Amino acid sequence: MPALIIGSTVAVLSGLAESQGARETLGALLMPVQFIAIAALALGAIALVALKLPTVEDLGLRRGLSGRDAFVVLGVFAVTHLLFRLLAFVPVQDTDSATEIFAEMKLDGPLLPATVVVVASLIGAPMCEEILCRGAVLRPTHDHLARGGRAGLGAVLGILVSAVMFAFPHLGGSLTGVEAISYLITGAAFGIVYVLTGSMTAAMIAHALQSWAAFGQVLVFGRGDASVSPLIWVLALGCPLWVYLCARGLRALLPHDRRGAAPADSAQPAGGGGAPDRR
Repeated sequence: MPALIIGSTVAVLSGLAESQGARETLGALLMPVQFIAIAALALGAIALVALKLPTVEDLGLRRGLSGRDAFVVLGVFAVTHLLFRLLAFVPVQDTDSATEIFAEMKLDGPLLPATVVVVASLIGAPMCEEILCRGAVLRPTHDHLARGGRAGLGAVLGILVSAVMFAFPHLGGSLTGVEAISYLITGAAFGIVYVLTGSMTAAMIAHALQSWAAFGQVLVFGRGDASVSPLIWVLALGCPLWVYLCARGLRALLPHDRRGAAPADSAQPAGGGGAPDRR
């Protein structure tokens, strides 16, 4: 709930500006602040309950992707997009087109606000939303039940709860219908990646890959070829790489477990596929 309040506060603050242009610029500049605040809130909640800052081993922040991790990320990506294709056959009303989304995000407007929106949406969101939904919700749920011998239940419950938590803030219009199902599928996909790999890095890259596909369509079919700065194209099409590099930077900032625990890069998922236990 505090995370939702932080998100809604951005819209309120941006609405305080007098002119339309100032509101749009302020709203764009506040977007990264929103995501950073949500991630800080999630890490602070973990620290409050655990009485220590979460380590990279706690979150599963690894240096990179193993071959198995990459296979899981790409496999889940392919399955989710197959489901999206099937959902495309369901008749819907009032669905925003790529052109409408392009105009709403002002991607052909001033370069600074457009760049901030892209960085926040394609780099900030994959990192900060995964810390919140998977790191602060899914993982503790799974680990708590796994310690009681119910790892399977913990994985299923954690995926479901974190998927709902991920979908809810994105649904400004309706909590039902194809859009809601799409966001639930997306949130569940990121949770499945996290449970199968035990890697926050893999979950962040899976999130970035979905954003890359969605944002690429907005650029291609929303006049991006003619009216968007090359910088926007570089940021959008390279977002999985930028997220990976930022995950490496976050890994360097957070504390490491120096008490003889196995390195996160070599840890195997608990129970043959669940997220590693944080004990």
